[in-house]
Formats: sequence, C-alpha cells, structure tokens
Amino acid sequence: MQSCRRRQRVNLQLASNSNADDDPIQDPKFMERSKYWIVLVDDEEAIRLSVGDFLYDSGYQVTACADADALLEVCQKPRKPGELPATPAAIISDVRMPGKDGIELTACIRADQRLQRVPVILLTAKAMTQDRIAGYRAGADFYLPKPFNPDELLSILDNAILRRKQMQGDGGSLVDLQEDMANIKQLMKQNGANLVKKTNVYLTPMEREVLDLLCKGFTNQEIATERGVNVAGVIRTIQRLFSKTVSQTRTELVRWAIQTGYVAPR
Repeated sequence: MQSCRRRQRVNLQLASNSNADDDPIQDPKFMERSKYWIVLVDDEEAIRLSVGDFLYDSGYQVTACADADALLEVCQKPRKPGELPATPAAIISDVRMPGKDGIELTACIRADQRLQRVPVILLTAKAMTQDRIAGYRAGADFYLPKPFNPDELLSILDNAILRRKQMQGDGGSLVDLQEDMANIKQLMKQNGANLVKKTNVYLTPMEREVLDLLCKGFTNQEIATERGVNVAGVIRTIQRLFSKTVSQTRTELVRWAIQTGYVAPR
C-alpha cells in the first residue's frame, strides 16, 4: 500500500509539470539535452516509466534498467557510430534494490575506468543520514529523497552535465584528457637540449600563469582552484592559448611552450 501511494505521488507530480502546448523542438534546452544519454535504474516499474518518460519528454535520451547488473551491462555494451554515446552523461539509481543496491552500484561505477567520472544521482524513499553518508562515501555526486519534484531532478541533471563538460574542456573527452596529461608528463621530462625557437606570440601574465600550471599537469578544476577563479574562465584562457599558438591539444600547447622557452622541462 505504501508503494502504491508513492507511485501515485510521483505520477501526479510528473503530470503537473508537463505542458502539452509546448513545442520542444523550439526549446534550446530540449535540443541541448537531446545530445546526452541518461541511464536510470530502479526496481519499481512505475518509477522507471514515470521518471524515464519525464526525462525523455524533457529532451534526454533515456535507458531504464530494472537492476544494477542490467545497468552495468548496458554501459559496457559497445556502440556503433550513430548510436548512443559510449558512456552515459549521468546515472540515476535507486538506493534500496534487490541484488546490488545503489551504494554497491556506485562503488562499481567508481571502480570502472570508463564510468568513474560519470555523475551519479541516488534516489531513496527514506532520507536517512546513514544512507546519504554511505552514498557519498561510495562516490555519489547527488542524493535526492523520494517523493521528489521532477524539476529538481532535471535541474540536478542539467548542472551535473554542465560541470562535467567544463571539467573536460570544449571538444575533448576524458580519455583524450588523460592521454594529454600522460603526454605532458613525458614532455616535461625531456632534457631541454633542443634550441629555443623564436616566437612573436605575446602572452599576458594570466595566460603565462595558466600555461605554467597546465604544463605541471593540472586539470582545469585544479588550475581554477589554484588561481581562485571559476572553471569557465580557465577554459576561456586555454582556448585563447590554443588560438594564439595554433595548437589543438594540451600536448601541442606544452610542446610549443617548451620549444619557445616559455617553460623549461623538469
């Protein structure tokens, strides 16, 4: 009986937030969300259907799974060109489920190199402090108690995906970033015997500082923290560096910095 009331309440909330007169194709947010794939796991079919339909109607591509093992299988399935992205933009999971619960699933996600940076949102019918602590310790990013306002879940998703995009930088995947970081470390170990090339490129003090931190292997977030600025500002500075030096990757930018003497190999 308690389960039925919970299902009814979720469905009523979802219905109250829909507007049949809206044209999603004209909504920039809808079009932006359509680029991203969300995976939802909940053992209650009513929750999967109502929440999944709401997110789909809001623009997201959605796959709903009945248990944790199904979610992990879906996420590991190879993708063909034109199909869903290789990894989901975010994962939403119930906490209390048979088999692997949401806490165990989150731990599995964080142990998987392909999925470890994917935002995880945990849902639970009981907003218990112990559950929240266990979820955060396992690596969850957000915690939302049932019944919840679907617009709140949508806002959490939008912000989580935006933050992940900022961490990656424009046009780069996490795998690309990891590869660039490895290449940067290798470049900085060179002995510096090569002659310094002359350059007419002028860098501002701020650009030099960001370039130096980037050459130390700092991520966008770490550079922002070190400088006391937001990540968006760091990304804009790096984009200017790319433009000024005619570079396309961090590795190319560090190589240019070494060759022109802006930084010395360590």
